[in-house]
Amino acid sequence: MNSLISIIIVNYNVRDYLDNCLNSIYKSKLIKNIEIIVVDNDSSDNSAQMVIEKHPNINLIQNKTNFGFSKAVNQGIKISSGKYLLLLNPDTVLEKNTLNILINYMENNKSVGMCGPKILNSDGTLQLSCKRSFPTPIVAFPKLIGLDKLFPKNKWVGRYNLTYLDENQCHSVDAISGSFMFIRKQILNEVGFLDEEFFMFGEDLDLCFRIKKHNYQIHYVPTTQIIHFKGESVKSVPLESIKWFYNAMDLFVNKHFSSKTSFLFTFLLKTGIFLRKISSIFKSGVVNVFPLILDIFTILFSFMIGISLRFSTHETIFHNYIPILIIYLIIWIFIIFLFDLYTKFILSYNRALIASFLGFLVSVTFTFFLKDFAYSRAVLIYSSFLICILVPGWRLILNILRSKGYVSFLTQSDKPIFSRPAIIVGIDKEGIRILNKINKRPDTGIYVIGFVETKVNTINIFELKKNNINHLGPINKLKELIKLHKIRELIFTSEKLEIKEMLEIMDSLKSFRLTYRVVPKDKDILLGKASVEDISDIPFLNIEYSLYHRINFFSKRIFDIFFSGILIIMFSPILFLSFLFFKSNQLLIWGLENKKIKINLINSNIGFFRKLPLLFNIFLGQISFVGSDIISVDKKAKNIICKPGLTGIYRMKKFKLGVNDNNIYDHYYVQNQSFAFDLEILIRTIFF
Repeated sequence: MNSLISIIIVNYNVRDYLDNCLNSIYKSKLIKNIEIIVVDNDSSDNSAQMVIEKHPNINLIQNKTNFGFSKAVNQGIKISSGKYLLLLNPDTVLEKNTLNILINYMENNKSVGMCGPKILNSDGTLQLSCKRSFPTPIVAFPKLIGLDKLFPKNKWVGRYNLTYLDENQCHSVDAISGSFMFIRKQILNEVGFLDEEFFMFGEDLDLCFRIKKHNYQIHYVPTTQIIHFKGESVKSVPLESIKWFYNAMDLFVNKHFSSKTSFLFTFLLKTGIFLRKISSIFKSGVVNVFPLILDIFTILFSFMIGISLRFSTHETIFHNYIPILIIYLIIWIFIIFLFDLYTKFILSYNRALIASFLGFLVSVTFTFFLKDFAYSRAVLIYSSFLICILVPGWRLILNILRSKGYVSFLTQSDKPIFSRPAIIVGIDKEGIRILNKINKRPDTGIYVIGFVETKVNTINIFELKKNNINHLGPINKLKELIKLHKIRELIFTSEKLEIKEMLEIMDSLKSFRLTYRVVPKDKDILLGKASVEDISDIPFLNIEYSLYHRINFFSKRIFDIFFSGILIIMFSPILFLSFLFFKSNQLLIWGLENKKIKINLINSNIGFFRKLPLLFNIFLGQISFVGSDIISVDKKAKNIICKPGLTGIYRMKKFKLGVNDNNIYDHYYVQNQSFAFDLEILIRTIFF
């Protein structure tokens, strides 16, 4: 039996996105008339096994090698039976009426051979590739030199992505996005299948060109819209994807323009493509060395300013300072490196500030013991002051620019902990389940402020209060809540909201440049543009604990002894007077291996003053500055795996946690403990 629509999806290592995409298709009003064909290009993430187990009714083609997009699509076309074909990317989410709207549009417009919907990025902005012109030399030139970003509404400059057209009106265009191409199958029999010379990228433009050549129209239809998490399939091969893209552009020019345009125009176009390719490859590689280069420049610049402020004759002095400059540079760069600012925390300005100040302390110590190198302490003070401003400063500026959608190529693999305030949209059991999962995963960096309701539901609100969960208000107050709480992410529950509702919310909030995440029903993942984030419970088997490494254990103990000793000396008069004139409360708390520890607290309402005697416990090694929660022995405590601490990760959350939840944070802490991590926790819990 022939189907009305055959959907062909080529998958490569995007299992979770594929699963979510298939679930959105199942919600379609035309599901009974749909044939789904998935072609897996030798994925290594068990995508094919997921399809077999969870979607057994789908036609699955398993390739033993990665044949590329075009050949895989052609495999699907050959076994398809539908009157219409939908070439769909796996990292998309459809509205339930998307296919119905496009079928009606095609039936009512017989001259249209192919159409595509309005496509949104994961942040709610329009994906420009959903309506395009062919990249002829005159069209591509403004795009290649970047004029389209400066004057998007200009008709000549904005011709490539048609940015001067109303995005909410139907238009006849040259090309649509290859992520969603809705086409009459009979047309492919006329114009031919996808050109398999295009491994990935460019095959959509080539197909559109051949369809237009056969006098069929291609329409952009914004009466329905989809979400496209662009670029997920090529994340595992970023450098190769750059080469594939620009090689495809070069192939397209050779195939369609070389014999029809002047040599000069073709030469300029191909030169522009080559330069953009080199630029993109350089950009992808420079990200890894960019912070190091900028820090070296910043430190040297700071010392040049320091020398200029201290001495009137620069040249001779600067020449004499070269050996000490090299030593200072090595000290600062080494300390910044120890704080993971060139790996996991590239843009962490708070860590950069701590590292810069610590570099100053080490440099002062160095010049104190090696007086032959101590040319001028004034230069060191001036320079260190500038370093403490500039090294964190450029990271802060880039964070601000990145939050506004600029310099998006600068990323960090592991964001500073609890730095992403979020709101969950939709109050239901699934939303509460998501919140509980996120709370048990400190490494996500997400702090859920609370929930907003899409519809009034007193039962759900009662459940929130019973679970001590913050109910922020109705959906129509979302803009005010985003501004008030400085929200960076919205999390949608797919059980509560239809895709259409999610898209409407995203469209209304696109000026905020938020990150949007969708949680498929009963799944422990957050789908978004940045990544698929796992929020399942932290596995505790076969885990290597960083805290138990000798160097980390030793450095933590030295830190505790050194600073507790200094603080005891500094506050010794207060401690002496408090023991004479204030009563102290003795308390038994749980320690490592469930040992009982006796601590003294001053009878005062001032928290800092009350806990001063704990410095002696830290000095003696019974507790630490950073560790697990202090739990009285009258409460049940099990499996305490690190010393109690004055502060810890548990203090960085603004809601009350149970003992079991604290144990989860303890496990995360001992897995990731380092000197820099301890300092970050201390600063964030004391000053923020």
